[in-house]
Amino acid sequence: MLLKIKLTIAGYSNLYKGVWEASVKNGVIELVFYKDGKVLTTASLAADSLSFYKSLTNTQDKIALLCKRHHINEQDLDYDKSKLSNPQNYFYKLLFLRKVLFHAFVPIQWVITYKLKNDDKWQKLIPKSNVFQADTFVVYKDNKYYIFYEELEFKDYHGYLMVGELDIENKQLINQKVILKLDYHLSYPNVFEEDGRYYMIPESGDGGSVDLYECTSFPYSWEKKQTLLDNICAVDTTPLKTNDAWYLFTSEKVKGAGGNEELSIYKSEDLFNEPFKKLYENPVVTDVSNARMGGHFIRQDGEIFRVSQNCGKRYGHQANINKIIQLEGGYKEELVEVLKPSFSALGFHTYNQDHDLIVGDMEIARFDGYSLKRFIWDKIKKRLFS
Repeated sequence: MLLKIKLTIAGYSNLYKGVWEASVKNGVIELVFYKDGKVLTTASLAADSLSFYKSLTNTQDKIALLCKRHHINEQDLDYDKSKLSNPQNYFYKLLFLRKVLFHAFVPIQWVITYKLKNDDKWQKLIPKSNVFQADTFVVYKDNKYYIFYEELEFKDYHGYLMVGELDIENKQLINQKVILKLDYHLSYPNVFEEDGRYYMIPESGDGGSVDLYECTSFPYSWEKKQTLLDNICAVDTTPLKTNDAWYLFTSEKVKGAGGNEELSIYKSEDLFNEPFKKLYENPVVTDVSNARMGGHFIRQDGEIFRVSQNCGKRYGHQANINKIIQLEGGYKEELVEVLKPSFSALGFHTYNQDHDLIVGDMEIARFDGYSLKRFIWDKIKKRLFS
């Protein structure tokens, strides 16, 4: 007789209990598969902040995805699917109101932040109320700091890419211009240098590809050079060149996995002339608190560190730094630091540096008249038209 594979959901054998507990506590729904008393595989996802039933559906989709990957018949899984009792339901609904109230009454905005390497205090660059600015990258060139970032207008939530010079003395961005705006959403303007030329891999998941752009006149003119990955919905793709090869770290969106939950790696021997192929069949990280990329790789004393996002509590909640222990032959890394801002912020999810400057972004609450009005209208539209 074959032993069934046991499954726990946030530490519970009951699906509904586990999803509820994770939803009202830390927001992370951890799934652990056991075979013969040993852990077969683990994965986690974030609970939906406003809907228990969406959290439940997402969890069921994640279970189906993991079963498919590991060749498990779902009927062979051993876990309890009985629903909660009415008193438990009422109690949890009351607890869940705290998240509903937060999302209903707190207008938020992403802003650019920066600091010099020897400073402890971050500086904020607060934009106008009608936009947010995030996903910051920095290039130091000709004694100037150029900050590349995503800008998004709240009226349409359609991201486009910008660049501006940082005027440190006056604490402001100057000479700001749009560098890339397409029919679909763009973010994460990942700019890097190779053989004396600048290239960019923006996040273009809505376009169904991962594309490489080349700078024809720094920093404002960019042209598409080629497509690196096609027929894919991937976010925050970040290149790493090491061991005479190129690696793309990216998070793919598929049924059962959103863009925050998993990390996959693709490899090519030549960025421009060889196709990228998956280095591993399955994602190398399946933890929503540490999967999604959050900036360039950091090289220090011969070691490589990966910046990641913690999206467990909510999207872009915090950023992490992980030391890569092993890249091929079985990916391994270890968490070495959790990045936190020097003052109160709701989120912090991008971290980059060049020369003496470190840049990031922060999610803040903003209660001016425009922010409150557009936030309330957003909620009304969502209720009426979605």
